[in-house]
Amino acid sequence: MPRNPLGRTVAVTAIEHRNIVITIASLVREPASSPPSVISGTFVTMVLGGPLAGQTWEGMTWSTMIRNHAGAVSRIAELVAEQDGKSEEGH
Repeated sequence: MPRNPLGRTVAVTAIEHRNIVITIASLVREPASSPPSVISGTFVTMVLGGPLAGQTWEGMTWSTMIRNHAGAVSRIAELVAEQDGKSEEGH
């Protein structure tokens, strides 16, 4: 498997809504000198696609990354629900 140039991916959530896939990806930026089995460095969570595309959060710990990932997924779910509610009102 090719190596991700941004770091090692540790969590991915994909949500398909209205034929658009919104992906929340969390990864650890690995320092070049660390062995691959050691998790250290900066954790980054990013949104690809949808209304929050390009949004990123950074943290220094695994638990911060998990909270950032879960928060991003929750925010996307809220936005999807709001869009669905608005489309139902129009019918």
